[in-house]
Amino acid sequence: MPGGGVALRREWLADLVEISYSAMDLDGLLLAAAHPEELAGMLLGAMRLDLPTVCIPPARMSLSASYVALGFTPRFGDPAATVVALTESGGPRPRGLVDDFSLANAMRAGVAAGDGPEVIVHLAALARGAGVAGFDQMVRVLAAETSEVAPAWLHEHGVPGLLASLGDTLHEVPTVAGNLKENLPPAPPAPEEHSRLDFVKARASGAEAVCRVRGGVTEVAGECLVFGSEEGAVSAVHDGEVGGGAMLVVGGCGPRGGPGLLQLDALGRALREAGLEVPVMTDGLAPEDAVGTWISLFTPEAATGGVISLLRNGDVLRIDLAEGRIRTRAREIDSREPHEFSDSAGTAYAARYARTALPAFEGAGFD
Repeated sequence: MPGGGVALRREWLADLVEISYSAMDLDGLLLAAAHPEELAGMLLGAMRLDLPTVCIPPARMSLSASYVALGFTPRFGDPAATVVALTESGGPRPRGLVDDFSLANAMRAGVAAGDGPEVIVHLAALARGAGVAGFDQMVRVLAAETSEVAPAWLHEHGVPGLLASLGDTLHEVPTVAGNLKENLPPAPPAPEEHSRLDFVKARASGAEAVCRVRGGVTEVAGECLVFGSEEGAVSAVHDGEVGGGAMLVVGGCGPRGGPGLLQLDALGRALREAGLEVPVMTDGLAPEDAVGTWISLFTPEAATGGVISLLRNGDVLRIDLAEGRIRTRAREIDSREPHEFSDSAGTAYAARYARTALPAFEGAGFD
């Protein structure tokens, strides 16, 4: 598997599944993976083959919620028996399961369960693979309407309780194991908002990002400390160069710059170990267990000359969540030259990906 970010690994796995199994006389597929990009990649490959496909419930409950809602993971019963039954009955196939309604279900369930911005990227890729248009617009509406529940609430009520809590916003759709809303339990007590996703935009440039914040937060601000890589930001944290009032800006981590959309796990760990909770803005992905405010998937990304590559140390940024706006006091920003980033794609598969990768909100796949 090539090095790089989550979208690059997903695309490589999708190609691997398609190439490896297309010459085999298979009746169906049973998929299992521990990480979101792996399961999304396998499912993309399965969609190209369009064989009866079932996903084993992932151990990570937020990931399981997305794939149950999408229609590929049964809520109960033996997944192996489910795929055998599908092959015998001629039941729904991947291309028939992925549509506007199932994608909306998966988006709501994934955001509510705490999957964060990564669920947007992988579902956008699945939408593109299925030929579903308009997902990038749909997601902006659904994210604003869906709050993340507290981990303790999710652990207590599980995926069935989460789906039941979504009520009439959840569409009745076919799945690999019957209709989605069949036999759901009564809705549990309504959860309080733990955190939420807000899309924010820069008025002048049109640049956009998604902000994951705790419930009740209406504004995020800080003085920029700018880095061209995650490694540089981690070093600054370890060396004690990051203090209160800072906003870390980390470029070069997007689909083309990463390449493949890097998840900033090392920076998240460094901040926790240092006891720091400062906002982070990046064209990459926030860690799965991110603490505090992360503004991620900044688009256009730094490697393509996006406005994030024009920011400098000392610039003051204010994220107005009520109005969905990114504001800066750096008035001369348009006259600046963008940072240059070294080519980290190397050769072969990663280099081909980096030349053509789509923006994050379009799935960060091959163009």
